[in-house]
Amino acid sequence: MIECNELVGKVIRACNLFEDGSGGPELQIDFTDGTSFVAGLKVEISLEAKYLRSDGGGSRILKEYTPPVLPR
Repeated sequence: MIECNELVGKVIRACNLFEDGSGGPELQIDFTDGTSFVAGLKVEISLEAKYLRSDGGGSRILKEYTPPVLPR
């Protein structure tokens, strides 16, 4: 859960749902003090690739080609 304590007590002027925001669906809440809150659904696609050897009942990974996820 993400708590947005900065929004507590604010008065909403407008609330809009956008199906096609910058990265997908977005919710925008505009407040009477001129500030806004925007929350969006971010979906990322990644490719995973592995080179395997079958060892009877299982598989052993010989090499992983998938790049590590880097923090932003």
